[in-house]
Amino acid sequence: MTKAAPRDPDKEERIFSAAMHIFASRGYQNAKTDDIVTQAGVSKGLLFHYFGSKANLYVETVKRAYRVIEDVADYSVWQNAPDLTTMITSALKYKIQLQMQYPDEFAMAIAAYTNNATLPQKMQDELGNIWSSQLTTSVPMLTKPVIERMHLRDDVEPETVMELMSAISLIIGEKAKARLQANPHLPISELEDFVDETKKYMDVLIHGFQKQ
Repeated sequence: MTKAAPRDPDKEERIFSAAMHIFASRGYQNAKTDDIVTQAGVSKGLLFHYFGSKANLYVETVKRAYRVIEDVADYSVWQNAPDLTTMITSALKYKIQLQMQYPDEFAMAIAAYTNNATLPQKMQDELGNIWSSQLTTSVPMLTKPVIERMHLRDDVEPETVMELMSAISLIIGEKAKARLQANPHLPISELEDFVDETKKYMDVLIHGFQKQ
């Protein structure tokens, strides 16, 4: 059996760069592989040899977007916050800055988040899994240092608070998703009202909902 030739890192990088910009600016349906290979300076045959299909390239480009954001993000913005409420506010301001610096990557990341119903079901499932995996790993990583510095009751474990934080993130996420589906290119700054709503949830989480 003939072993497949190794990928050329430079050509793969050019494909990803072109795909990131074209998918981000046009969406999956309107993006043309002809335009991607032209911008990347490679043949269409090579693109399909590397990725198999336009759908696979799109999914891999979403994964790539998350890797780029993870590599450049300063996690101390979250982890060094004095409390959870400050963390949420600081994180929003920081995300706005990052989105301005990496607009295409954020557009692709949001594509996985919104899980566009017009995409084929297999792609919807793959993108949904990417987003779920990101949420499952990122919330504990970002919030654990802050929670561990809090003065919790003796009978409350940090893991319990992190699970509740994840639940709040899911609730807010579903509401934000509906808005982003209506306007996929909405900047993060337009989601600022969700920060206020998250603060309300955090206040109830920290102080309870019964009068003392």
